Formats: sequence, C-alpha cells, structure tokens
Amino acid sequence: MVQQTADFVLSQLARHRSSWKKEMVCPPLIVGVQGPQGAGKSYLTGLLPAYLEKHYNLRLAAMSLDDFYLTHPDQVKLAQSDPDNPLLSGRGPAGTHDLPLLVECLAKLKSINDCRAKFPIPAKDQSLQLPIYDKSLFKGEGDRSKELVEVQGPIDVVIFEGWMNGFGPLSDDKLEERYAEAERQWSSSSFKGAAAAKPTILLYSCSTLHNINQNLRKYDVLWDQIDCFVQIRPVDLSYVWTWRLQQEHNMKAKNGGNGMTDEQVRNFINRYMPSYELFQDGIDKETSTWRGKGLRFIVNIEREIVGTESF
Repeated sequence: MVQQTADFVLSQLARHRSSWKKEMVCPPLIVGVQGPQGAGKSYLTGLLPAYLEKHYNLRLAAMSLDDFYLTHPDQVKLAQSDPDNPLLSGRGPAGTHDLPLLVECLAKLKSINDCRAKFPIPAKDQSLQLPIYDKSLFKGEGDRSKELVEVQGPIDVVIFEGWMNGFGPLSDDKLEERYAEAERQWSSSSFKGAAAAKPTILLYSCSTLHNINQNLRKYDVLWDQIDCFVQIRPVDLSYVWTWRLQQEHNMKAKNGGNGMTDEQVRNFINRYMPSYELFQDGIDKETSTWRGKGLRFIVNIEREIVGTESF
C-alpha cells in the first residue's frame, strides 16, 4: 500500500506543479487520507513521509484531524450545552473539533513556501507548530497535549489524515428519508432477531443526527483545501468494531493500561458509526476538489488489499 500510495502522490505532485507558472511559488500538495479507526491509515501516513523523503528527496508534513479535537474543558462545555445529544458527549463526530484552529493551520501550511503569500491567515515565516492530542488522558476521554510538532518549510507535500475526512452532509429531506428507510428495514421480518444488523443510526433520534449533519456543513471550508485523496475502505463497516478494540488494546499495552474498557470502546464506536453510514459517500461527490484525483484501497478484515479504484 505504501508503494502504491507513493506512486499516486508522485503523479499528483507532478500534475500539481505543472498547474503553477514557473515564476510562481508552488504551494504544497495537500493529500487527504480517510479510513475508519484501525483500518491502517495512521500506519500508512506514518510510513509515507519517510518513504518519500528517502527515495524521492521530498519534504513532507503530516497532519491528523484527531489532533484537533477540542480541549477536554471545551469538550465538557460542549456536552453540557447540549445534554440531549449523546453524539456530542465526547470526541468524535462533526462539531467536536477545533475547526478554526484546523483552518488556520492548514492555511499556514498552504502558504508556508511563500512568506509573502496573501492567504486568509498568512504564515509569518517558514515554520509553524501543530497540536498533538493525547487520547489516553482523562481515562480515555482525551485532551490536547502540551507537546507540539514543529513543521519547517519549504514543504512539497502535506499528508492530512482523518477518520471523517471528505464526509459530506445530506439534505434534511435525504437524512429523514434514510432514517425512515432504516426504521422500515429494522421492523421488517427479515431483520427480526438479528441484533447485529440493526443500523446504528437508530440508536439516536433523527434530531440528534440532524445536529451532526448541520455541523458537518461547516467542514466544507476545510475539505476544499484538499488537492487529491486516498481512501482505505473496508469491505464491511462492521470490521471497525474489531479494529478499534485492537487499537485500544495496543495503546494500553504501551502506556501502562491507560485507556477505555472494551465496553467503553463499543459505546465509543457507536458514536462514530452513524457518520460512516450516512456521510461517507460524500467523498465521491462530483463537486469535490479531488474529483478525478482519488485512489481507493478496498481491504478485508485482515487489512489486506482486495481491490483498488480511482474516483
């Protein structure tokens, strides 16, 4: 997967550079990467920068959506401000990120190669600091770390990964239609007794999902900065349960046992699944900035590639 992604990024970088006049300073190529928890996106994006730097002499920066969750105090305030919305009770869905900070950092990364560039939030020099989020703090609830990552320009490529990168909101009517269809399917005889098949969107009220849908509309300003896209998509979304448990166990083994219990992980994933079910197809929308510049890896439960697609 690393080699295939590297080849894709190289082709997109050449295309990106060719669109800029020689006398102009070319901004970094912004590569969006999406995949569900545990699918291997962090593993891929962890190896990719060093690989491209070593073999192709490129300068890269990595940025994760997860590092921009609200601070723990701000997340508590958000949960208290809307106690009837369980999806906002902790980090995860749209609305639980520090979106202004995200937009600011991405704007600075895009202008890092030219100190004179007139972006909404111009970079004053060729370096900036990115936040780090520690998911093990507050017994797994998480908080922003005091540590920072410094990025030094110039940069050729920015790898921007996130579990919901590129997700798109539905119209209000479409959301209600999807919810009603899920209710019809669940009440039909073919679904009776099959608890595992129950759509997770039915664990929440339609008004709760409308709230997340509305929050997601605010992320378009972020997605519009992405130049090309890489997606890791499981054959079946149910793999996420297994993968996320594995992820939590590995983290706890490394940090002395700090983190969530298995039951807490299951409840945690319940808050993510509706977004996968409802909003993931936004990645394929025809109006996206990466339309025609996307690479999709389809993987099985062992994270083995069983297919690739362009989109």
